[in-house]
Amino acid sequence: MAQRRTRSPTWIDQRTQEEILEDMMERFDEVNALYIAKVAAQIQTIGELNAASMHRIEVMARMNADIAEINSRLADAVQINRRDLLRLYDRALNDMYRSPNFERAMRETPLPDIEKRRLNNLAQMIARQTAGTMQNLSNTTAVSETYRQIVDKAILTNVTGMGSYKEAMRDSIRDLGRNGMQVQYASGHRRRLDTAIRQNIIDGSNQIAQHGSDMMGEALGFDGYELSAHAASAPDHEPVQGRVFLKDQFELMQAGLPFTDIDGRWYEGFRRPIGEWNCMHFAMSFDTQRSVRRYTDAQLRDWAQRNRAGCNIDGKQYTLYQARQLMRRIETEVRRQKDTATAARGAGDRELQERCQRRINALMGRYYKVAKTSGFRPRPDRTTVQGFKAVKVS
Repeated sequence: MAQRRTRSPTWIDQRTQEEILEDMMERFDEVNALYIAKVAAQIQTIGELNAASMHRIEVMARMNADIAEINSRLADAVQINRRDLLRLYDRALNDMYRSPNFERAMRETPLPDIEKRRLNNLAQMIARQTAGTMQNLSNTTAVSETYRQIVDKAILTNVTGMGSYKEAMRDSIRDLGRNGMQVQYASGHRRRLDTAIRQNIIDGSNQIAQHGSDMMGEALGFDGYELSAHAASAPDHEPVQGRVFLKDQFELMQAGLPFTDIDGRWYEGFRRPIGEWNCMHFAMSFDTQRSVRRYTDAQLRDWAQRNRAGCNIDGKQYTLYQARQLMRRIETEVRRQKDTATAARGAGDRELQERCQRRINALMGRYYKVAKTSGFRPRPDRTTVQGFKAVKVS
């Protein structure tokens, strides 16, 4: 089997795809910042009133006006993102067309126009589905319910005068910053709106890459799949990444059963299917007679060895995969702390704002230490939060 080394470990231009995605998510971040600012300002206003000047009707009227503004801005963000979805998915489809094995095969057997139309229809269909899901997620946000619960607690705390108002509302402020706008599922489960929508958009892009590859492979008579590969892979998928499998063996893999690659290597089954459950691998159609593998055995071994060697952070040994996951968790926690600090500033709780800032400083120090030790490029842009303003702390 012919092999050659390539520069890029993926078929999709991740940088361009990520830029488009970040533009879309920034619009939701702006609405989330507005939501936090509105609720925090309400907390501060209620705290400044006394029992005699507390007019529940006026407070509720302001809350309803805030909710209407938030929902309107959310609807605008969804509408603008609908246009970007097709742009994003067209990019994923065009990048798939440029796969060297597809380009090589189409020079010998041009893809029929009817297949090109099917692929374009696929991208449009998934874009419509994703846009519909994005709309539904936005319509099921728990903005009004959460806002009302916080306002009710603030009014009760102020009127009864039981304990410090600031201390009593601090947990609400923390929850506001940590959870932001949430999706309320029928099961009762909740999830941050931005997290749910981001995953939904990425899933749609993955569907185009996978289904589009399947359709082109079928049209061109390909008989197998080649898995994409990257450094610092998750341990369950690392043994199979970059390998080639006949279609029947790939189906066994996806079903969690034992399987073999085209070189006769035997593998135990694993639970997590390729391309699902936050997997970053793709199965690209492959012709075992004419296609050229993208990754050499030596390159795959080198990645696996480097991953296992890993790095030592504060006396604890990590694989490179674990170190990268640690960086992602720190990025998430920094964003949550920044949202909480923003809510605290809006509610006039300087003490909580400074606590958050100290936590942010400590997290970022650890973040850069992990990045330096592991060799991964730090991405401070992933910790950016709309509306956050740092403060000086001792």
